[in-house]
Amino acid sequence: MNLAAIYHEAKSKYAYMFDRKTLHLRLRTARGDVPSVTLVGGDPFRWIQSKEDPTHWEWDKSAAFLKPMQLEYQTALHDYWFEAVQPQWKRIRYAFILEKVDQKILYGSRSFYDLHQQPDAQFETSYYFNFPYLNHEDLFQPPGWVKDTIWYQIFPERYADGDSSNNPENSLPWGSEEDTTYKFYGGDLQGVIDHLDELAELGINGIYFTPIFESPSSHKYDTTNYYKIDPAFGTNELFGELMEKAHRRGIRIMLDAVFNHCGWFHPFWQDVVKHGRESRYYDCFLIERDPVINFDVEEGKIPKVSFDERGNLNFATFAFTPLMPKWNTDHPLVKEHLLGAMRYWTETYRVDGWRLDVSNEVPHAFWREFRQMLKQINPEVYILGENWDSSYPWLMGDQFDGVMNYELTYPIWFLLGEPDRVKQKYDVVEYQEAINQLLANYPKHNLPVMYNLIDSHDTPRIMSICDDNVDKVKLAYLLQFTFAGAPSVYYGSEVGLAGPEGHNRRCMPWDASQQNLDIRSFVRNLIELRKRYSVFSTVDLKWLLVDTEQQAFIFQKIEENQKLIVVVNTKADLVTLRIPDELKNKKYKDLFTDKVVELKEVLHLNKFEFSLLLG
Repeated sequence: MNLAAIYHEAKSKYAYMFDRKTLHLRLRTARGDVPSVTLVGGDPFRWIQSKEDPTHWEWDKSAAFLKPMQLEYQTALHDYWFEAVQPQWKRIRYAFILEKVDQKILYGSRSFYDLHQQPDAQFETSYYFNFPYLNHEDLFQPPGWVKDTIWYQIFPERYADGDSSNNPENSLPWGSEEDTTYKFYGGDLQGVIDHLDELAELGINGIYFTPIFESPSSHKYDTTNYYKIDPAFGTNELFGELMEKAHRRGIRIMLDAVFNHCGWFHPFWQDVVKHGRESRYYDCFLIERDPVINFDVEEGKIPKVSFDERGNLNFATFAFTPLMPKWNTDHPLVKEHLLGAMRYWTETYRVDGWRLDVSNEVPHAFWREFRQMLKQINPEVYILGENWDSSYPWLMGDQFDGVMNYELTYPIWFLLGEPDRVKQKYDVVEYQEAINQLLANYPKHNLPVMYNLIDSHDTPRIMSICDDNVDKVKLAYLLQFTFAGAPSVYYGSEVGLAGPEGHNRRCMPWDASQQNLDIRSFVRNLIELRKRYSVFSTVDLKWLLVDTEQQAFIFQKIEENQKLIVVVNTKADLVTLRIPDELKNKKYKDLFTDKVVELKEVLHLNKFEFSLLLG
């Protein structure tokens, strides 16, 4: 038995409250190494008098439970075992009994114990792990509406120009150039208002806006004024109108908060630039040495800083970007300023959610204070972090409700992306293992409220990832919409808008002749199906077939009386799949054709074909 691979940690993603009564427990072992795991445990205070010595009290072994654990998921290196328990008195000590051939080992909080040599160790609670109490205050409780949300991400400068009177002076004709990173085209909030009915018709019930506050750039991640809508987008009053009209259509709004850093022209920072250590805002930033500015600055203009100078700045920034000085979020003035802005927009305009830019670089303590304040205003506000990696430390109930789930994005890219468009390629087994790892990385109540995306303003578009292969793009959306979490559509991708890295913020094509309406219809159907059948949103899935030769797979999801069968061919060839025994000779409804199909011995799939079957 490979003891080095065995791992568990109490009060972690391996042992967490799922609800007020239920504790979820996981154990990791080496892949294929341990055939059987049993969970042993009980209440730590069940003491009785010893029959041998009445003056001695001992733990009541007869009150212990022994529950076989289920092999939940396999990854390339590990097996993950799972069991749910409901401690009668909301407290529990527990350990794991691992059996392999003639080995029988107890794994506890301090060590491993050979139960053949030490049989009494099986019920020695001092060896056990401890979950002292299921305190309801510690329970992860995200907003209930998020799991049923279909997000639509809008980069406002490039979505729609509804009011040309507020266009920046240097605006270009709509969609006239492809190299669009730093240019202006006149997109604004009125343009969004004008298209709310189309979004509602698509099935969208949540909009995520990249920053809309005053800023000199097209992307607005260099905030100048956190309390003011950028004039090129409209006014605070127009934003209020957008909120009212969106809510009337059942569409919630999530804004982007940039709290890691501000922009060069933010008044706090400009005061520091002018007055240095004499500025009352000096300690609002992370300044390492004087002089604060060690490069040429011309008042009222954005400085041009050489590559060498960027590596020798005297103040902390986002990345090596001198135009984005990093906030000291521990400073009272900073807290008052930033948290005050969140209070203003949330209370005044009933903003439904906040996406937090560069969230993993901001201290946990600030986010805890941020959450407490927002949830007092509205417990149903959604707090989303921009984390690109596995993020459990932020999702323990005291900070974020979800993160942007790039841990789902990458496997989909690596499975379907063209080799020259992605950093690595997955076959179907590697995809299966990556998805299993994602499912094992998070508690089961985290995943339903993640923000699931296949592209964004920070990535190449899915059409470019798939090298303009529409069939592959459809498969990407299919895998996204059949996974737990709230799926997001990046504006324009639903009509086939392409864009490699650096060209992924192109203007929305409003001419129908420039749109791929087949993709839009497909996405609309997926949205409708996901809303109609709750099984789409369930967390757990079971792999029924992963065929390395055919490069195809079948998995199922089950919720009460619904069973969803997802069949995917990732090859550009016809494949013939042998139907798993548990699906044979049974009838299912094809969700895209509405026809009843019976699975017998084999199933033929054309290139990149799929089936969504409901049983």
